[in-house]
Amino acid sequence: MGKRTVIFRADGGPTIGMGHFIRTLALAEMLNQDFYCVFATCSPNEFQRNEIVKVCHKCIELPYDDNSHFNVFLDLLLGDEIVVLDNYYFSTDYQRAIKKKGCKLVCIDDTHDKHFVSDIVINHGEGMNPKDYSREGYTKLLLGYKYALLRKEYLEPSRHDNQKKYACLVMMGGADPLNITSKLLLFLSRCNFDKPIAVVVGPTNNVSLPDERFEPFKNIIARQVRDLMLSAEFGILPASTVAIEACAMRLPFLCGYFIDNQTRVYGNIQRLKLAECLDNFNSVTEKNFLNALEQIEKPITKEAIREQQVKYLDKKSAIRLKEEILKL
Repeated sequence: MGKRTVIFRADGGPTIGMGHFIRTLALAEMLNQDFYCVFATCSPNEFQRNEIVKVCHKCIELPYDDNSHFNVFLDLLLGDEIVVLDNYYFSTDYQRAIKKKGCKLVCIDDTHDKHFVSDIVINHGEGMNPKDYSREGYTKLLLGYKYALLRKEYLEPSRHDNQKKYACLVMMGGADPLNITSKLLLFLSRCNFDKPIAVVVGPTNNVSLPDERFEPFKNIIARQVRDLMLSAEFGILPASTVAIEACAMRLPFLCGYFIDNQTRVYGNIQRLKLAECLDNFNSVTEKNFLNALEQIEKPITKEAIREQQVKYLDKKSAIRLKEEILKL
């Protein structure tokens, strides 16, 4: 008997960011030794294609210029697959259509804003209450950092580089539509650092670097991001998957948010003291930023943050998630 097929359905791009794509690909990486993994996505760019090929056995490119991708994907299903959905526009009715085909269904979620008929819901945000979810009686919830959707680079045993190359790592994710990066770099340019500052930008981000102390990185892969996290004194990151990656790498960081769907993750990071928190990046003042910067540079603050990160993220999520998917 051959391996069962898992079809992952997620998109990424300059408008919606890369979070859905990256965390779904992380799950595919966890499962690719035990399942035949197929990744279906709309109009992937070269970076996305390269990342899919590394992890999955097949890539399916769907149209994105209209809503035809919904039905095109349904028509691909034979009924014996496990389907993984990750995006806000996959409605309850769409879930039902997939279930009606006979497929097992997994939904990756972070908003609990709809009724779920899937077999499993994964939300790797900490502090979720199962009662917040509208779901079928058979729907199993996998909630919290115990089920963190992280690439293998972030789940490997921790190592610390005592000789840090960078004073700071600035990374606002795959999409930065409000150009928060430029605002933060301006604040940082007025500070005195004895080491350079690493700046990671997405493929469509146009950021002007204030001076030669700022070193840009574009279209980099998970291993490179991990290495930057290991070689930085601290980070400045949004409350998204990259913040959970930083926790796994035991990187102290300043955390904020710039879109509504980051506020819950931000609230839990703040509550669990996993970072020094800045609130809304859009409205943060230079004075508040510099006050937070002063705190994160203190050794006692960094150590306290690392202790909390170790406490709440044990890097065993791949084992737990694979066990649950194998039961389907």
